[in-house]
Amino acid sequence: MPQLSPFSYHEVIENSDLPGCPVCRWSNTSIERQLKGLIFDSVNDVDTRLGIRKSLGFCHEHAWQLPEAGDSAPLGIAFIYRDVLNTINKSLDKVNHSPSKASLLKSKIMGSSDDDTLFKNKSIAKNMVAGAPCPACVRKKEMGDLAITAVVDTLAEQDERMVEALKKSDGLCHPHLRQSLDTAPNQFTFDTLVQIHQEKLTALIAELDEFIRKNDYRFQHEGFGDESDSWRRGMTSMVGQKQEFKNR
Repeated sequence: MPQLSPFSYHEVIENSDLPGCPVCRWSNTSIERQLKGLIFDSVNDVDTRLGIRKSLGFCHEHAWQLPEAGDSAPLGIAFIYRDVLNTINKSLDKVNHSPSKASLLKSKIMGSSDDDTLFKNKSIAKNMVAGAPCPACVRKKEMGDLAITAVVDTLAEQDERMVEALKKSDGLCHPHLRQSLDTAPNQFTFDTLVQIHQEKLTALIAELDEFIRKNDYRFQHEGFGDESDSWRRGMTSMVGQKQEFKNR
């Protein structure tokens, strides 16, 4: 086994036994640990709070995962978003209505009102836009990149455990497959990824066909089998595994 990213290597192998993209599963687990760690251990850390203040909290997806981090989540969220809201409140002292000349011209030509979104107000961009991305999104991408590196680097050395893990998994989701193919270091890695995923997609398409067929009133009496959740697996294959917190 290659020495690069041994931790992410084993995580991908282990998550291949579970439904969905193994890279997504490891990335999501990492986010869960990060958010729980924030709530339980770091919410009063000065540097952490400064970073979250700069990012204006978390993105929509990860903000709504915070309440699932544990019993201490409400208090931790209160600390975090008191900072964020205070930052926004102070920034309102610094904004003014000053659309650019180009926006004014466009507004005049198109007959837009002041409420339209044509204005590109520099003071808004400067004072009310996050100065950093969502920290959980950053972490998720970092973990995903590590896992993809582990996949392509071990496949490049024809690692049998990785080949077998990918074969028994549901396969990589479309974004992670695309990234893996783009970074494949040799022909064997590229061809192996293509072959494994074409087989999986062909099988999944057949299950979707069967699911659609059995939804026809003429065949509903047959009942559903393994294809019953193919619609969910098809969606997951394209957009990646949904973040789900484990039991507290």
